Amino acid sequence: MVTTHNGADSGPESPDELLWNIKTVILKTGLSRASIYRYMKRERFPPPRRVGPNRVAWVPAEVVAWIESRPRLDHRRQKGDRGAEDRQQIARMRARGKEGSGPTAALPPQDTNP
Repeated sequence: MVTTHNGADSGPESPDELLWNIKTVILKTGLSRASIYRYMKRERFPPPRRVGPNRVAWVPAEVVAWIESRPRLDHRRQKGDRGAEDRQQIARMRARGKEGSGPTAALPPQDTNP
């Protein structure tokens, strides 16, 4: 049976017996359709099962295992954390004020006399 909802249990079937359609996989993973198929092409996401001539579905346990295999986000700053570096650079620019931080700051002064 292919679910057409968000994958929540709505009957006597256990989650192991259900198959998830693409909409449910998108909801559960937070990935776009394109990202799911891109990951599958690179063999980094569980492949679907053919359930009809024009229909595929995913085994929930495989998708859940993939989700659980994703690394947890560590909120501490790590070496190479570009986001923290960018925030520090922005803070330094703000501390210097507007002088030298505008889009024309890197351009040399132009002579207006012909």
